[in-house]
Amino acid sequence: MHAPARWYGFRVRFSAVTIATMSLACGAVYPEVSTPLRTPPPGFELKPPPPKDLFFVRFKGAVIPKKTRDGRQWDSVGGEAPDPYGKILVNGKELILTPIESDTLTPTWPDQEAANYRIRATDKVQVELWDSNPLTNLPICTEALLNIAELAAGDEPFVEIDCDNGGRVNLVIQPAHGKIGLGFDYELRNAAAVVTRVIKESPAGRAGLRTGDDIVVVQGKAVQALEEGALQSLVNANASLGVKLTIKNDEGTQREVTVKDGSIYPLHTEGLPLE
Repeated sequence: MHAPARWYGFRVRFSAVTIATMSLACGAVYPEVSTPLRTPPPGFELKPPPPKDLFFVRFKGAVIPKKTRDGRQWDSVGGEAPDPYGKILVNGKELILTPIESDTLTPTWPDQEAANYRIRATDKVQVELWDSNPLTNLPICTEALLNIAELAAGDEPFVEIDCDNGGRVNLVIQPAHGKIGLGFDYELRNAAAVVTRVIKESPAGRAGLRTGDDIVVVQGKAVQALEEGALQSLVNANASLGVKLTIKNDEGTQREVTVKDGSIYPLHTEGLPLE
């Protein structure tokens, strides 16, 4: 039997659209609600699995040579060690940037973001280490990652990348990490609930929900007739078996969808925490 998963309570916030409307026209303030999100227990198999081009990537650490390539100390002021940070570039554009860790030859960047990133098989991926010292204008290390899918499929907890100057970079490269939930936020209105955010790789995204859709019926009950708090209760209580929704788009077309708890693989740009 699996250990019970940990639930995160739904969040209530105010969307940028609502705040802008309120400030311009002193309109009503509508609370925005996130559907519950939970962490899979150890050993739990998420279904469906993550897309093949979605990866969890973070720097585990690095080992930096004691001196620069030309034999100089890294820092002429203060400590002798560099103030390193790491980058991952995809097709020449910066995808991941760690914080700067001061005065160390063995950075681990504990405050870096833990996130999923979309990297396609044809993308050119490069890892770089830099010293934030403005006197150093060359990277400490720069190496290409030739097959990120193959690296992610390995059994090792991290990938070791040897630098040509004797240093080393360690990266965690794994299939995308996930959560369990429905994967959408909605804003409570008088006659409907408006979908304000949809995580693409989620049950809501796979069901075709879109930002701006109106939820007009939940579990056979008109949203307009529900008492305060009833909508959240209906959504949360039926998430594990499937929430039946009637959706109306901005053209007025209605359709019925069922959204059931399942795997969510949020991208780093989608604002859902992985850890």
